[in-house]
Amino acid sequence: MILGPPDREIDMEFLILPDHPASAGITALLPDSPRSQVIPHSSGRPLIVGRWADHEVVTASVGRNSAAVLGTTTLTSAALAERLRTVRSVHDLDTLARSLPGCFHLVASIGGRVRAQGTVSTACQLFHGRVDGVTVAADRPQTIASMTGAGIDEELLALQLLTPFGPPWPLNMTSLWRGVRTLLPGHYVDIRADGTERTIRYWTPPEPELPLEPGVAALREALETAVAARTSRGATISADLSGGKDSTSLCFLAARHDTRLVTVHVQSSDPANEDRIWAARCADRLPHAQHLVVPMNATPGIYAEVASDTAQDSDTPLSFARRPMMEHVARLVADHGSAVHLQGTGSDELFIPSALSLQALAHSHPLSAVRPVRAMKSMRRWTWATTLHVLLYNQSYPRWMASAAEGITAERAWGTAVDWEIAPKMPPWATADAIDAVRRRIHHAASQNPEPLAPLPVHHEMLRLTQVNGTAVRTSSRIGAGFGVSFQAPFIDDRVLEAAMSIRPADRMAPGQVKPVLAAAMRGIAPDDLLARQSKADASPELYIGLRRHRRRLTELFEDSRLAHLGLVDVDGIRTVLNSLHIDTRPLMPFELTLANELWLRALPTHARPAGTPTPQPVRGAS
Repeated sequence: MILGPPDREIDMEFLILPDHPASAGITALLPDSPRSQVIPHSSGRPLIVGRWADHEVVTASVGRNSAAVLGTTTLTSAALAERLRTVRSVHDLDTLARSLPGCFHLVASIGGRVRAQGTVSTACQLFHGRVDGVTVAADRPQTIASMTGAGIDEELLALQLLTPFGPPWPLNMTSLWRGVRTLLPGHYVDIRADGTERTIRYWTPPEPELPLEPGVAALREALETAVAARTSRGATISADLSGGKDSTSLCFLAARHDTRLVTVHVQSSDPANEDRIWAARCADRLPHAQHLVVPMNATPGIYAEVASDTAQDSDTPLSFARRPMMEHVARLVADHGSAVHLQGTGSDELFIPSALSLQALAHSHPLSAVRPVRAMKSMRRWTWATTLHVLLYNQSYPRWMASAAEGITAERAWGTAVDWEIAPKMPPWATADAIDAVRRRIHHAASQNPEPLAPLPVHHEMLRLTQVNGTAVRTSSRIGAGFGVSFQAPFIDDRVLEAAMSIRPADRMAPGQVKPVLAAAMRGIAPDDLLARQSKADASPELYIGLRRHRRRLTELFEDSRLAHLGLVDVDGIRTVLNSLHIDTRPLMPFELTLANELWLRALPTHARPAGTPTPQPVRGAS
């Protein structure tokens, strides 16, 4: 439902309008809602129409300038008003946009000209399109599509099957909804009073120039401020206490604030999983927090979405935000008074050195690379030929895209591949037509000579994976909103991302250490023994348990597959992977994204459903 009241709590949703006479008629296209709110232009016309909780929005108006920050921030209305006094154009807001901590949308009307933007991570994302001859923007593509009657672009659906993260940049930024465009990360949309628009880049990745000590100090400050942007929103805050460095560090940061802290540890069904030991140790060092320990068998578990007929209302298929698990956690922390739940999402991608980190180090400081090269060669069991290939990698981004297009059906090279981003692969059950369509799309995109997200391959990789995490957080938070809970991931805030990317490659790698930069930043805040932890838990047992529990229902679901009706997947191939024995979980990885796409298609409103897909029946029951 677009801009209608959610089931339980306020789920932020909004439409941005130009200072144009057509705005009144466009507003009339929206469903009536008792919770609809309006933030006006100085002219009195609507600038933002939607719904939100009061604590989620900071607004100010000075003369002909108005602005709103929608999301988490430490900014006050008074401080925002002070900044607006010196603003003469939308460009003048660049300094504010590049300095504010938190995770938010920034929307401003400067003399009747609109500037609107989200975050680099896409945790706050904007979409724009034309309605009644003028440009509008929204935080969901469905909002715009519902006003134009647009549906899904069927040709783009095959791209969504690419694993592990969907299509490569910039195809991942192509909206599935016809006539709706996705605002690129690091850009804002400038909507003139006549209803025309342009998009302008305001953010570029920082140069990796900071030595370890000042870099770590900047990272620590960014993380402290990011957590402060969340703790300022309520008397109670909750957080995952996994036992790993990421979420556990956030718990210790949150505990430094005058806020009641509730931690959640979902205990693995695997008795060999060390997370429970570390979580218990750290809980003992947070004596003023309330600690909730939830056995995995008391949760819905993995693949439980197939046993639920809850609507999958999302602008994109849910690949990692598992709805029943998110609902379980949201319900739990809401019952304990929390409206904000912190997660460690995004830390691995910032702080675990990848093969591209080694390549960057070898190019910038060859002598400093010798020890890390030997360590990674040993750890990954590379040959010297593979090692040299990694160190000398210099393929351009368009050439990499073209080669990736040719390799979408090739077997994945586990542990030895070096790419601008993890090479996309079609699942084994994709049809020949789907494979051909995807290959053509990627080749066409490569022929346009797209610029990467950053000049350095390692930074492109970090940004691309941060976008994946941002999408997961965005969809998770909308699930939590039904229970009055916002899922938040401070590690993917723009300021934290910048701080991590600013540190020199030579200082990001320390052989024998896991996430050395994060450990250095959290020293004195999180326990030293936690920061020295070298092990990392494996969630494979939960995947096997979920498959056993839901295998029959999953098989039944795909007997009437919407993806199969569109000619994108071969049901026999899916049936085979569901009913085979697997020595590890790698064959199941492509299935998660296929399942997400299947459930997303079934939940689409009638007007948006691609031709050839029958009316879905409720998904019920589990075996």
